[in-house]
Amino acid sequence: MRRHRQIALLGYPGVGKSSIAHHFVYSQFYNEYDPNIKTNLQHQCVIGGEQYDLVIVDNAGSDQYSINHSDFDNSDAYILIYAIDDRQSFEMVSKIRDKIISTSASLRIPVVLVGNKIDRKDERVVSTEEGRSLARAWNVHYIEASAMDFEAVKKMFEKCIQSMNNIDPTDNELQETSVKARPNEISSPVSSPLSSRNGFNRKSNGNTAGKDRSKPTCTLS
Repeated sequence: MRRHRQIALLGYPGVGKSSIAHHFVYSQFYNEYDPNIKTNLQHQCVIGGEQYDLVIVDNAGSDQYSINHSDFDNSDAYILIYAIDDRQSFEMVSKIRDKIISTSASLRIPVVLVGNKIDRKDERVVSTEEGRSLARAWNVHYIEASAMDFEAVKKMFEKCIQSMNNIDPTDNELQETSVKARPNEISSPVSSPLSSRNGFNRKSNGNTAGKDRSKPTCTLS
């Protein structure tokens, strides 16, 4: 029996949410997306012997004003993303988290904080210590990464899944878990943000939204 879980990616426009989501699901990096399109992706995983269908909600350029209640109300966990070269995006993640908490019935919300775009170190305006300090205050995992680094992207979701599955009032420990995944895209009323020019739909003459795309199984460790 499969367990269904939903993970929402939230952050200021342009921080790399779509690049991260699609790199994780399709094991390929693209950096051309329509920032106004919301996309739902599915990743099938086996975690600790249990089967999961993960729905990954890639929200269109979200801030505390533009995200709707439906964007996070049905989600089980959250990856809050900022760019290390954008101070405003760092300030925004706290406001987004506050909005999530204000509408949640639980004070224990699974969150992973991600400082993206470390490939732009020369343009850094948010220090590593600032990110770590915020994560400590929230008591959540913190990762600095580049959306171009597949191993780092996998780690984001691995930590998110661990946090999601191990939040229990009687157990505050996070357990390391092996995740084997086979990605494909689920049916969604929202069109894919990928265009044919970036190679994603190169083998298709039409819209492929809602069709399964089998990919080699990958393991998160």
